Amino acid sequence: MTDRLLPAIFDGVYLLALTAWAGSILYFSFGVAPVIFRVLGAEAGGKFVRALFPRYYAWGATSTAVALPSLICGALSVPGRRGPMVGVQAGLIVLGLLIMLYCGNSLTPAINAARDEGPASAGRFDRLHRRSVNLNAVCLLIGIALLVGFAVGREPRTGPARP
Repeated sequence: MTDRLLPAIFDGVYLLALTAWAGSILYFSFGVAPVIFRVLGAEAGGKFVRALFPRYYAWGATSTAVALPSLICGALSVPGRRGPMVGVQAGLIVLGLLIMLYCGNSLTPAINAARDEGPASAGRFDRLHRRSVNLNAVCLLIGIALLVGFAVGREPRTGPARP
């Protein structure tokens, strides 16, 4: 019984962290942001979203930072799970973490500065905003791929089944 408990805990934490990450991207991009801009308009909506972004990216960075050790510890707790795919999954999580940190700490302030400079920086704002949208799409795809990989993954067969 106890030999199954630890991997189950790591799997649960990993799954929760991934769904928190991918779910927040989906919810914000397709649920929250469109409603904000439809109800508040471009000017007020932009101010509101600007206030949300630091928390949004902190949530994504925290979620990925929790998912990474959960994945690795889960693989270490079950010898049959070890292998190159763990490295691929860990690499994808690290990529997502780095994107979240870049967007939250570098890209978002640059977007805000371009917006604050007014119409003269509209082209710069559009370019930076497009980069932000593309990087968020990459994170969403990574999160979905990792969730699908978790869902279709098979339990390892390292020995005879226990009763």
